[in-house]
Amino acid sequence: MLHIAGAGLVLCASLLLRQSILHRARLRRRTLRTLSESFDALSLAVRATLAPLPALLRDLSCAEEATAFFRAVCEGLADGKPLERCWREAALTLPLSERERELTAALGSALGGEEESVCDALSRTARELSRSERTLGAQEREEMRVTTALCLGGGTLLGILLL
Repeated sequence: MLHIAGAGLVLCASLLLRQSILHRARLRRRTLRTLSESFDALSLAVRATLAPLPALLRDLSCAEEATAFFRAVCEGLADGKPLERCWREAALTLPLSERERELTAALGSALGGEEESVCDALSRTARELSRSERTLGAQEREEMRVTTALCLGGGTLLGILLL
């Protein structure tokens, strides 16, 4: 009886591992999409208003995945830190790949320039993040099948060995 219970627990653990892996991939995709949309909205707001960037960041309405990023930037600015440093620190905590975090962090150095260069940098970064999100979406379908097969196959094999 203990062997059957152990085999069932191993199989459940493999299913939880699968869910965790897929959840992280979905979170990364949603974060990429949300940041891309937010950067586009911020670019439009910079073009449309003469408000300073910190005020635009506070008033920017975005989805949950990007809210924490912009909140961290605003909190750093409220503490008196320079924009570039706040942006970099917030970007390095994002649930993205190293390349995508670095791309987002590098945007902080371009935000101190003139309106046109700021808008161009925001739009360019938004396009890059959107491209990464589309690529990740195409890869995710294949990886989901492989991950499911490995987790269930491994869990089943361990379960059989316990029996």
